[in-house]
Amino acid sequence: MNKNLTARFAPAALTLTALTLGAASAQQSAQRQMTPEMQARLKAMQPVTDLAQTVRLLPDLEKNKATALSKAQAAQLLPILTTLQKAAAVQPNDARKYLTQIEDKILTSKQLTALDGLFLKAEKEREAQRAQTQGQGGGNRPAGQGVGRPDQNGQGQGGQPGQFNPFKQDRLADGLKAYVALLKKK
Repeated sequence: MNKNLTARFAPAALTLTALTLGAASAQQSAQRQMTPEMQARLKAMQPVTDLAQTVRLLPDLEKNKATALSKAQAAQLLPILTTLQKAAAVQPNDARKYLTQIEDKILTSKQLTALDGLFLKAEKEREAQRAQTQGQGGGNRPAGQGVGRPDQNGQGQGGQPGQFNPFKQDRLADGLKAYVALLKKK
């Protein structure tokens, strides 16, 4: 009788297991998809993100004498960088304005080309890290990391556009401080 009972319930148990695993998989992939609100917020913050990445990579131009900033360029860039350091929040429109000034009025075409190369290199490194993380089965962020993590002021990074300053956080703040000191020496 046990064999008969097991034979009758085994397909049901397998179906239930498959449905449970399928639901868990669907839930996990649904968690990874961004809501339209999140996508809109990310799009609105894109100028701030672009400016942050540019500022983060600017010190790398100094590694090559051919792309290092001149004394005149440093003098033009310093007011922008010190404004970013002091700002309570960076508005997307301000970020667009600063990025335009840096790219159109301060950097040379040779420096912009070098900066583009640095962007591509950074993107390849991020892709490699993503692939490695996914290969290890780690698609989810550990608690307390990533978008939405409160910064030193208790504001979430994933807040509304212009409610945080990426230049006051972690390595970007430290890197900017060091770069400003370097430019002041020119």
